[in-house]
Amino acid sequence: MKFPSLTDQQWALCGALLWLMLTLPALALVPLFDYDETIYAQTAADMLHHGQWIVPMANGMTFFEKPPFTYYMMEAGFVLFGENAFAARLPSALFTLLTAWLLFRFLAARQDARGGLLAAAVFLSMFEVGLLAHAAILDAVLNFFISGSLLAYLRWLDTASLRHACWCAAMMGMAVAIKGPVGVVVPVLIITLDRLWLGDFWGCLRRIPWHYAMPLFVLCASPWYVMIVQTQGWDFLREFIMVHNIGRAMQPMQGHGGGWHYYLVVFAVSSLPWLFWLAWLVRHGSMRAASGGGHLVRFCLLWMLAVIVLFTLAQTKLPHYISCVYPALALALAVAWRQRRRGIPRYVIPCSVGLLLPVALLLLFFPWLYAQLPAYIHHPRALAILAQAVQPSWWMAVAGLALTLALACLLLLRRWRVSPMVAFVLLGLLLQTTVMWPLAFFAGQLIQGPAMAMAALIRSLPADVRVYSYNLNLPSVSFYAQRNYQILLGEKGRKIWQAGIPRSVLLMREESLSDFPTLAQQTPVFRQGGFVMFGDWP
Repeated sequence: MKFPSLTDQQWALCGALLWLMLTLPALALVPLFDYDETIYAQTAADMLHHGQWIVPMANGMTFFEKPPFTYYMMEAGFVLFGENAFAARLPSALFTLLTAWLLFRFLAARQDARGGLLAAAVFLSMFEVGLLAHAAILDAVLNFFISGSLLAYLRWLDTASLRHACWCAAMMGMAVAIKGPVGVVVPVLIITLDRLWLGDFWGCLRRIPWHYAMPLFVLCASPWYVMIVQTQGWDFLREFIMVHNIGRAMQPMQGHGGGWHYYLVVFAVSSLPWLFWLAWLVRHGSMRAASGGGHLVRFCLLWMLAVIVLFTLAQTKLPHYISCVYPALALALAVAWRQRRRGIPRYVIPCSVGLLLPVALLLLFFPWLYAQLPAYIHHPRALAILAQAVQPSWWMAVAGLALTLALACLLLLRRWRVSPMVAFVLLGLLLQTTVMWPLAFFAGQLIQGPAMAMAALIRSLPADVRVYSYNLNLPSVSFYAQRNYQILLGEKGRKIWQAGIPRSVLLMREESLSDFPTLAQQTPVFRQGGFVMFGDWP
């Protein structure tokens, strides 16, 4: 297949524009999801409304889970585009593209621009990468700085340049400023293992220009931490370090646990469609070499293994915790492909088709399957969600058909004379658009529909009507209603409401009605998807 005669830089620009055309419109396709997306967006909105730049605030209360730099970027989006899902998710999309640009620039300088184009394209076509680019959370931003620090380290090994050593330190510092200690723990662990593997640990320590690197790291990492301690005292560090960092590693938080195999399953799904390339990568990665492309592939494999093992040992588990491995996988695949002597093994394409075909068939028949779900589900909360007047769009079936046809074409790849790498990049982008978009749109209507309806109702209330929730933290209500509410907890909260609060509304899950026998006899002003709202105003 012959492509137009463009320079590698022009191809990179065209690829970036194509990816932006596919990504940016989808940022506003669905509302923000509870809990992570909406709590971060709500924090950014609250800080903007209160003119607060140091202390993160969510629903009128301090929120010390994460540093505020990503909130600043969301706030800038809110000022430019309004307080909506597009503005909240825009930083993730832009930093995902910037990470691809890092991969392109790194391989263009170290090997060739064609390899850089390949690495960037492979990275952008991975399923989890596309998902995080559409999510208003911190990980896409964090991954940019972690990847930047490790790529700068590799360039420093090649050139012994002070500039690259300083970039490595600055990127680590910014990663700490974005999400805390994990921003330095992950790259330092990977670099340490790499040097120990090569028997150059102490020699590397001696070569690091500490008198430049360490002050630069501290300068990038510490300003907000110093200011927050000055304003909030040491209670902040106790909550941030002991609870939200060490505590997450020592025990599952908020029910987010998992077994030893958790991240193996996550990696298998989120690296699609490239999963079956991994065996080829290990076998053909020239891992015997101690320098050049062989060392680079081995370093990327070590990068992936170290991150997966590290977060497997941590007790709190979420799928996006290991997302910094995908730049490494893309880089290793691009380098190994450029150095290959033979094509990919015969099993890669049929195994990939065999894994993805059930996904395509599920989409194709999803409208019919969805109608059968209530007969097999008995949890009251799930049944309340399914009972809503929301039905799958026929676009799901169209998406399933498109993916099925693409998989059929993949089986005929040799007849089409298309590079397997190019074919899998296109398959990855198609997988994102055919699986992620229709399912996200439907899930947004189904799961976030009740919260959006409650938020619209609350937003229409007079300003003096107070809003309460009982045992329910639903940040999307506050974000979309643009009003804070007070959370009543347990026995104490129940007594506060039962004492009588004039001109107020109370929202809760239906299962909590058993705690309010009097309310259970009344007609709620809102009931949908397992949520109810009661009101007392003229």
